[in-house]
Amino acid sequence: MIKKLYITSVLIFVLGLCSLSANAAETVELTASSRVILRVDPGMSIDQIVRKVYPTEVELWLDIKNKLIELNPYSFHPNSNRLVAGSRLKLVDVKRIAAQERNIKSKVGYVVRHQGPVTVKDLNGETQQLEINSPIYEGDRITTGRNSTAFIAMDDGAEIYLKEDSVVKISSYIITSGFDKDSSSIIDLFKGGLRKITGSIGASALSNYQVKTGLATIGIRGTEYVIKLCKLDDCNQTVSRNDPDAKLHAVVLNGAITLTSEEDVQILMAIGEYGTASRQELVVLDNATVPPGLLNSEESTQFVATAQRMDKADESSSRTKHMWAWILGILLIAVGL
Repeated sequence: MIKKLYITSVLIFVLGLCSLSANAAETVELTASSRVILRVDPGMSIDQIVRKVYPTEVELWLDIKNKLIELNPYSFHPNSNRLVAGSRLKLVDVKRIAAQERNIKSKVGYVVRHQGPVTVKDLNGETQQLEINSPIYEGDRITTGRNSTAFIAMDDGAEIYLKEDSVVKISSYIITSGFDKDSSSIIDLFKGGLRKITGSIGASALSNYQVKTGLATIGIRGTEYVIKLCKLDDCNQTVSRNDPDAKLHAVVLNGAITLTSEEDVQILMAIGEYGTASRQELVVLDNATVPPGLLNSEESTQFVATAQRMDKADESSSRTKHMWAWILGILLIAVGL
């Protein structure tokens, strides 16, 4: 009897070790899925959806629920996990990754300079302070505090100037030969703002380039722009993209960008233009004053000079059009006579 108990205990111990080893050998990653619930029915709860869609992932239900809330800020009532009836809900995919694969990090850039404390949280959940020449990896989540900024150079030649009190994640950064369709630059701005100068990925018509802000997705057609998540029109106050008063402000310093909403409404912003994105609309604001706190002194000087050049170009073009209209008018009168 004692011998049987001993053997049973040993078996349980061994099975326990195997279970721990299996869990340690992999990690779980929750990512945005292409699947969606097109319309949330009245009375439907997020817990019901999680149980029905992910019946075998019981141990991950809470994490899946939190990820769904993160991915769908407009599908929930403000400061609540109650679903908005009739809203659209993006689902998540559950990916299990082997430990050896999880620990492989792909370097995509480095810190050129910074002011004040700047921290990074990598894909493995490890957090550390960034210094000059610190490498930046795909999946890194970078945070600046108040009065802290960071300048990051990416390996494709792009530059990111992260403003104070901001959070950005390098969600995907893949460089391929020729910067073809498999090249990808996807950045998530969760809070605050940044200035971005695009590199070879953004310059390629084949590559996938996106900067996601929760209010609109930036697509690239040019080279340099500034975006910031502000508290409505007060850009001296930075907010997260889930804040009910969040409003995206954007300025194009060179080239052009597109802003695309969750409903696939899109506007084009050209060099020297200022626009905003809210949960209600995307709009380019002609002759509007850029709010204080959106641009630093260098960006403001560049934007004013750019806007003045564009105004002169428009004025010259208008004069040329009027001149040709006048000449055409005289010719028509002469022919009539």
